[in-house]
Amino acid sequence: MGGGAEMKRKAIERIKPKKPEGKGLTATLQELGEILILNIYQAKELLVRYCINYETGEHEYWKEQYGWRKGGILNALNKDWRDWEWRTYDDYPKLQGKDANRIKELIRHRAWNNSPWERINGLEHSYNSEIRERCETNRKMKLMNLMRKVPGRPKNLREWFFEQAAGEDYMFRNRETKEFVCTNCGESSWPEEIKRQDGEKKIRHNDMVFCPSCGKLVRAKTRTDHIEQKWKSCYLIQPVDEDTSVLRIIEAKVGWDNGRHYVELGDEIRILLYKVYSNRKLKKTYMIYYEDSWDGWTKGNRKNLRAREGYLYPGEFGQILDGTTYSEATRVLEHLSKTGMELNYNRLVAGTGQMKGYAQKIECLAKGRFWNLLRDTIGCTDYPGYLTQYYGPLDMREESIEGMFRIQDRQKINRIRDEHGGNRMVRWMQYSDETGQKISKETVQWMIKNEIEPSGIRGLEKYMSPQKIMNYIERQKKEQYAGMTAKAVLEEYKDYLSMCEACCKNMADEMVYRPRELKRRHDEVVVDRQQIQILKELENNAEGKEAYAQEMRQKFPEAEEILKEIKSRYEYEDEEYKIIVPNTLVDIVKEGRALHHCAGSSERYFDRIESRETYICFLRRQETPGIPFYTIEVEPGGTIRQHRSYYDEEPGIEEIRVFLKSWQKAIRKRLTEEDKKLAKISRIKREANIAELEEKKNIRVLQGLTEDFLEAEEIEKELEAV
Repeated sequence: MGGGAEMKRKAIERIKPKKPEGKGLTATLQELGEILILNIYQAKELLVRYCINYETGEHEYWKEQYGWRKGGILNALNKDWRDWEWRTYDDYPKLQGKDANRIKELIRHRAWNNSPWERINGLEHSYNSEIRERCETNRKMKLMNLMRKVPGRPKNLREWFFEQAAGEDYMFRNRETKEFVCTNCGESSWPEEIKRQDGEKKIRHNDMVFCPSCGKLVRAKTRTDHIEQKWKSCYLIQPVDEDTSVLRIIEAKVGWDNGRHYVELGDEIRILLYKVYSNRKLKKTYMIYYEDSWDGWTKGNRKNLRAREGYLYPGEFGQILDGTTYSEATRVLEHLSKTGMELNYNRLVAGTGQMKGYAQKIECLAKGRFWNLLRDTIGCTDYPGYLTQYYGPLDMREESIEGMFRIQDRQKINRIRDEHGGNRMVRWMQYSDETGQKISKETVQWMIKNEIEPSGIRGLEKYMSPQKIMNYIERQKKEQYAGMTAKAVLEEYKDYLSMCEACCKNMADEMVYRPRELKRRHDEVVVDRQQIQILKELENNAEGKEAYAQEMRQKFPEAEEILKEIKSRYEYEDEEYKIIVPNTLVDIVKEGRALHHCAGSSERYFDRIESRETYICFLRRQETPGIPFYTIEVEPGGTIRQHRSYYDEEPGIEEIRVFLKSWQKAIRKRLTEEDKKLAKISRIKREANIAELEEKKNIRVLQGLTEDFLEAEEIEKELEAV
């Protein structure tokens, strides 16, 4: 502690702790110069000796089990200081009046109450704040001094970046004077003085012309007077000192206006690269700092700055990176800086530091002119701290080019280069090499354009080649799925094949695996699949369904008799469909469970049958009369309240509605006077039900009912007219 900590500690240890007079949690006060010593006891057993310098606020405490520790009074009182954080000072160790007064006399720090412990806490807080502020100031000064060592930007950086990112100039037409101003030399020229590259006379927008003053070939602009590029990154790798180099990521933007071109530059990110191989004392390989408008350079990234693709300024990278974990990137960086490739060099350097041989693989791609694959590979390289280091299609651990590409046929590898392929083309060539199938350039380009990966057609090879898949999907997209993407149509086709296999169709039959009308056949196989599921459901838990139906019989004993009585009036059929009135409540339960709707599991439908408010009928297809298709809830007058199929879907609903209208016309002729009276009562109950739903704002149910009530008003008018 202040003025020779070790000597003060020893001096304090030589002072015998003063014994307490009271019991429980107590404290006694002793002094050593400007240091207050608080001996804290529990049941007269010494727990801790807490010491604080009342002049400076410096504080420590001593415990027998581990000696001296840095920390405040809360740490001294208990290891888990959070338990004490919100305690009142009445719960703190008891001090004798003279000791408490002495502490308040010596510690004059302002306090919100008169407790000596509050004054100690306040003095601690003031001291800790001062220490933190001093540390932060020292840290900022140290960082500022380090950043001052970073060399300035090269004098030709702006012109170099302009040539890399743009290179061309313009002649803008002045709307008032009609003169053209060259952004290369700044001189003005009249239209008749300017020569077009193609020899024509009239200067049009975007024509290539020669500036009469500087002779440079520029582009004429008659519709605008300024142009700006999007922000890009400019990369600088520079030495800092014997232990450190820096990768500077500078935001850069090129613009043209008013007879000039300009380049805006601003440092965004600086990554310090430490020479850990030259100086073994260095523990970190890198440190990232971000430019902050308020605090200068910080580790925090409040502005969410990101490295963009950009250009690398040439330099002596071998000397600059020597001793760092990134020295392997020297040759490829020198090569790429000369070629002027627009890349994310931050990811390239990061990959070199994480993966052995990574720089050599990048160099192989660069010198092999795999330009798009090079960009994709660097883009798939992750920064340190992520689970993966690289997540592209190449094998970065392999030494040979065949191993790296995972392709044994060198012609396919060369094809990737010749067709300027990236990651997606690599995957398609890997697929071709694996399966032995030849894939045309047209097919590969179509697959890539539509974002279809080889995994998207896995399993389809047994039916069609990639070329035939492309042709088939394009045809279906044009004829059956207008407005859908090719990828979505492919998923529809795969879904169709999956359902065909589940329905045990003959997959060797071309009419099955390659239907001419995919959409229609897809809808048909959906119904077939549903029928299989329905039949399975009909067979499941027959005893449980019978037990539930028996329970409903006891609650609604007249329901089955009513169904038998209406059977002759409500049953109907044509060539495709038929309406069946169920014989028993068991039939209704089975139907509802099979189609997965509520008709077979809700008592309200049985109650409505009992009261003759509505009846339940089954709509079946003539070709499969034993398989549930639609369940119809109908009023005595023929008004249809609901029609539900499998999981409340509506397959073939347009045809179904035509049939239902014919059915309604047929049963109207059969209605008795009693049916007509019941129809009016049913209408009143239905309207009351709708009013209740409107009051509760149950929009979804109301919308569904409205769709099913389409014919209700027409039927009721006819009934009233009778």
